[in-house]
Amino acid sequence: MKREIGGFVPCGLPCAGFTESGVASAPGYIAPVCLRAIAPEGRYRVRATLRAEEDAPTALLFGNHRRLLWRGALRKGERKTVSALCALHPALPEGADEPAPGEAIELALVAPGAAIVAVSAEPADAPAVLLLGDSTVTDQPSFSPYAPGACYAGWGQMLPCFLGESACVVNLARSGMTAETFRTEGLYDLLLAQLRPGDVALIQFGHNDQKRPHLTARGGYARLLKAYVRELTARGARVAVVTPLARNSWRDERTYFDLLGPFASAAKRVARETGAPAIDLHAFQVARLRRDGRDACKPLYRKGDYTHTNDFGAYLAAGFVAGELSRLSLADARAQEPWTPAEPLEPIVPVSIDEATPPMGLEALYLGYERTRPDAPLTRIEALELVNRTVGLFATNAPAPLPPDVPQSESWTCEARCALQSGLLPEGFLREGKLRPHRAITRREFLQLLRKGFAMRCAADALPDPDAAQGGVSRAEAAALCRSVRI
Repeated sequence: MKREIGGFVPCGLPCAGFTESGVASAPGYIAPVCLRAIAPEGRYRVRATLRAEEDAPTALLFGNHRRLLWRGALRKGERKTVSALCALHPALPEGADEPAPGEAIELALVAPGAAIVAVSAEPADAPAVLLLGDSTVTDQPSFSPYAPGACYAGWGQMLPCFLGESACVVNLARSGMTAETFRTEGLYDLLLAQLRPGDVALIQFGHNDQKRPHLTARGGYARLLKAYVRELTARGARVAVVTPLARNSWRDERTYFDLLGPFASAAKRVARETGAPAIDLHAFQVARLRRDGRDACKPLYRKGDYTHTNDFGAYLAAGFVAGELSRLSLADARAQEPWTPAEPLEPIVPVSIDEATPPMGLEALYLGYERTRPDAPLTRIEALELVNRTVGLFATNAPAPLPPDVPQSESWTCEARCALQSGLLPEGFLREGKLRPHRAITRREFLQLLRKGFAMRCAADALPDPDAAQGGVSRAEAAALCRSVRI
């Protein structure tokens, strides 16, 4: 006899993957209504009855880890009961030595003027889709109040909305993971403990592998993918290899720069060689990017980011994956209405609780240039670091011949490699094949670099004209210019 789980009670944040921002309200942002019920780990069928006091054209019901269980519309006065499967399981947070147990079923309703008026959960003998992956797959948190375009989201946390009551999702993907570290950091063991014969396992890596010298597409990356497929299949799982979600990366406004192409090809080759089906998410996303263009696709990614999707982009990717699961007879997916990106897209700024917190990221980089030898001439390799970081470029493990005056193992070598791989260097920057990394850069050369870097991300019309620039540029001046125009 199935045992119903009661005891859902209203709770404060954090709950279901939402974190209090300290901001009471902001235009276009909605505070979630959260409920929580203590329950043992397992797979559950959750039923929630919603009532709308006002029209809610977009109503969202999230479960644990901000996984989207249902999306729909509510009319004023309407009562609607929705049902979905969810999994309550341990998680291994970044930096933790031991898994955090799943202790409660959590729900969060995001719908202005609507409330959860009844809710129940009962254990379900249901299959699961288990996810191995990185930050583009993982469950990403969000601040409250919430807007779907202003947060990070992995496609794995949008997948439950499409699976409904056919399967629950066990998402053990985590930011920063490679096909190697997912195993060595304990996430794979955690996933195996959740696996039941007949479950589906989806494997997507590549974004971080391409930054590791030993995890080349045809080398360590492919070898590790094969090991996962064979091991999971031997344990009774039905396994599919997912090609990595494409970045919104461009050489310029018209020329797409497919950074992950070799890894997508390698993933499909692994699928052929092991007999596992491939879900070509990479090709799906690249086709969308090339069709709509760089700027039109930006609302699918978190603002200022060219790798990580927001809820709109993750929902689009999850819909494709779900459709492929149905096509391959791995799970049943239900059709959903498109989710068109809409404002606000600007991430909410949390209220600082510590005014003494040191600056991080780009601001820390700029301050370093402004406070350390601020009047010293900017060198060419320093210019590459500032531009690479300002426009979000990075080096990969793809081969890139270095100029003879750039050693293989200096701390700054990666900046030169990044610029060469990205095609950042303007024509004539290398003379006689040499970079001359420690030579002072002219203001004109620096603005040429900055303009070319910006052209990969957005229109560079607002930047100063390099041809009108004269003289040199100091470390502090270059940092201040990057700060003033950063994307």
